[in-house]
Amino acid sequence: MKAQGEWIRDKYRILKAFPFVIGVLYFTEANTKLGPQTRFVHALDVKAAGENISEEPILARDDSVFFPVREMFIEDGVLYQVFYRLEGNLLAHYIRHHAPLPVSDMAWMVRGITSHLLRLYREGSFTIVHPQNIIITSGNAIRFLYGGPIGVLPKGIGADRLPREDALEMNHLYDSYTVGTLIYQMLTGKNPLAAGIEVPPISTYRPDCPGELEELVKKALSFAVRKRPRIEEIFGLLDHLTVSYGYKSEEKS
Repeated sequence: MKAQGEWIRDKYRILKAFPFVIGVLYFTEANTKLGPQTRFVHALDVKAAGENISEEPILARDDSVFFPVREMFIEDGVLYQVFYRLEGNLLAHYIRHHAPLPVSDMAWMVRGITSHLLRLYREGSFTIVHPQNIIITSGNAIRFLYGGPIGVLPKGIGADRLPREDALEMNHLYDSYTVGTLIYQMLTGKNPLAAGIEVPPISTYRPDCPGELEELVKKALSFAVRKRPRIEEIFGLLDHLTVSYGYKSEEKS
């Protein structure tokens, strides 16, 4: 990890480094023809990235799901992705300052996340559902930072060595778990991973949580992996809740 004040490619001066779900996220300043411009830069060890690194599919990611990448390069054994100027809030920052959230706010946000996941499944792409990897834009849209076509970048769940169908199955069930974890964290302000084997029901902290949502999250967090709900099921419930709370789904996804 580089320190504050160091440079990336003699172009991006590091102002701050943030923990990230995979790799490191730097907040940098670049000197441009228009003057100093700030940029977020993601860094990942090339050894972790694997052998299928390719610039074209990353730069061509679906910008209705991902925040666009401005440039991508390798320097000193590290793969860097430079994002266009980010406008909005990291979900991790938002949760830290606003959780526990109203059920209605959680519903439209995670509905957008699961809608994007279903789109990525159809496109043969992936992401990692984690508050550090999600941006809420100034227009209340949801965008991921890290991810792309399956096989180009690692997801870090050990599925790369499995046959394709088994790897896809593991990917989807892992997404169900991380979505369940996110819902729990947004509604309670607590990380269920810190609770140990027996995770207290959401209603312990939030009596206003709908029973069917609580049951779905309980299954998503289950160690019985094959019994976890599919993302389609989670999306369906959140879509219903979003409408019932008066949000128009197309404005929030």
